[in-house]
Amino acid sequence: MKKLFAIILGTAVLFTSCKKWVSGHEVSPNAPGEANPALLNSACQLAVFATYGGSLSRNTSMWAQHSEGVSNQSLDQGAYIIDEGDIENEWGVIYQGGLKNMRLLEKAAGDGNPAYQGMAKVMSALMLGVATDMWGDIPWTEALDGEAGNYSAKYDSQESIIAAIQTMLDEAVVLLDKPDNALAPGSDDFIYGGDAGKWKALAYAIKARYAMRISNRDANWHTKALDYVAKAKAAGFTSSAADANCIFGTNANEYNQWYAFTQVERSGYMLAGAKLVDVMNSINDPRIGYYFTTNDSGQYKGAALGSQAVKNLSDFGSYFASQTSVTPIATYVELLFIEAEAQFAAGNKGAAATAHNDAIKAHVNLVTGSPAPAAYVTAQASETAGSITLEKILTHKYVSGFSMIEPYNDWRRTGVPSLSPSPLALISGIARRYPYSLDERLYNSKFPGAIGVNDLADKKVWWDSK
Repeated sequence: MKKLFAIILGTAVLFTSCKKWVSGHEVSPNAPGEANPALLNSACQLAVFATYGGSLSRNTSMWAQHSEGVSNQSLDQGAYIIDEGDIENEWGVIYQGGLKNMRLLEKAAGDGNPAYQGMAKVMSALMLGVATDMWGDIPWTEALDGEAGNYSAKYDSQESIIAAIQTMLDEAVVLLDKPDNALAPGSDDFIYGGDAGKWKALAYAIKARYAMRISNRDANWHTKALDYVAKAKAAGFTSSAADANCIFGTNANEYNQWYAFTQVERSGYMLAGAKLVDVMNSINDPRIGYYFTTNDSGQYKGAALGSQAVKNLSDFGSYFASQTSVTPIATYVELLFIEAEAQFAAGNKGAAATAHNDAIKAHVNLVTGSPAPAAYVTAQASETAGSITLEKILTHKYVSGFSMIEPYNDWRRTGVPSLSPSPLALISGIARRYPYSLDERLYNSKFPGAIGVNDLADKKVWWDSK
C-alpha cells in the first residue's frame, strides 16, 4: 500500500517555485515547476482525511457523547474548553492544505481533464461543508487570493456558503459526466480509484446532506433531499460499497487517526461515552463489540459525563480504531437515513419506515460482516407506517454515525437524542460551534470578531435554529 502520509512531503511544490537542486545554471529534471494533477489529487485527499478523520471527528464525538474525554487535553475538550489558539491546525488544513490545493487541482487539470476538475469540486464542497458546519460564516468568495495580494477575505454568510456548495456540486456532476479525459485518475485517487461515476454519486449524496442540513430554514428541504437521494442511487450509490471513506495504512505515519490518538499517542485520554454505550446496551445491539471493548468485568460500560475515571470502562474497538480502519466521510447508510427523515417530513411514513429498516440492516451487515440477527431485526428494523417516529430514525442514525461529524450536526439540528452538558463545562450548555482561528484574528483585517469560550453555547450557526 502507498505510504499515504509520506505524500505530504511532496506538496512543497505547491507553495514554491521551481528550485535549483544543483549549482550553476543547470536545473534538475526531477524538480517540477508545478505539481501535476495526480500529485495534487492525492494531497487534496489527504487534507480531506485529516479533516474528516482527525481531531474534528474526535471532538464532535465527545460533544455528541459518543465518546468521553477523561484526562488531559481530551478532558478539557470534552467540557468544551477550546479557544482560538487550539484550532489553528484544523483551520489551516481546510484552507491551505485543502481548498487552496483543490483550486490548484482544477487549474492544473484544465478543460482536458474534467474528471479531475469534478473531483476537485466535490472535495471543495466537502471541505467548505465541514468548515461552515463548525464555524458558521467563513471566508470563501475572497479567500485563497493571497498570490494576488489579497490577504484579508470577507466572511460570507453560512446561507450563501451552503448555496455555493450546492452549485459547486451541480458543476461537479456536469464535469464528471464528460467521457473524454487526457489524464485519467487512478491510484492517486485513494477513495474511488479514479471512478468518475462514483464521484458523481457522492456529489448527489452530499447535496442530499446539505438539503437536509437546512431543514429548519427551508420548508421544502425534504423534496430536494429526496430528489438528490434518488439521483445518488441512480448514479450507483446503492450499497455500502459506494461509501466514501478516509483510507489509512500500516506504517506509523499512515495510521487511522482514531487509532493513532486513542491507542498509541494519547491512550486513556478518551474512552467510550456512557450515552452511546447505554443506548446500544438497551437494544442489545450486535455492533457494540465492534465499536467498543469490554471492561474488566466483561461488560460494555461507557464513561459518564465529566468522569475522570479510566478504570473498568470500555475503550474503542477494532472496527473504528485499528491501524487500517476506515473513517467514513459519506455513506450509503447515511443516505438511507436522510431518505427516511425526508420521507417522514413529507408524510410518507411507510417509505420512511422502509428506508429506516434498510439503513439499520445495512450498517449491521457492514460492521459485523453478517446479516443482522433475526431478533434484532424484529425489535429494531421492522418499523411500519404506524410505528415509525422521527426519534427512532434519528436515534438509529446516531448509533450508526460513530466516528463521523454528522451525529453532532444532527443533534444541533434536531435535539435528538436528548443530551445534557458536561458538569465540568464553564458555559451554559453544550458547545454548538468552534471559535475562529487565532490566525484569522491576527492577520485578517475583515475578521468579524472573536468567538470566545463563553460564546460557544450561545452563538449558534445559521442553520442551527431549533
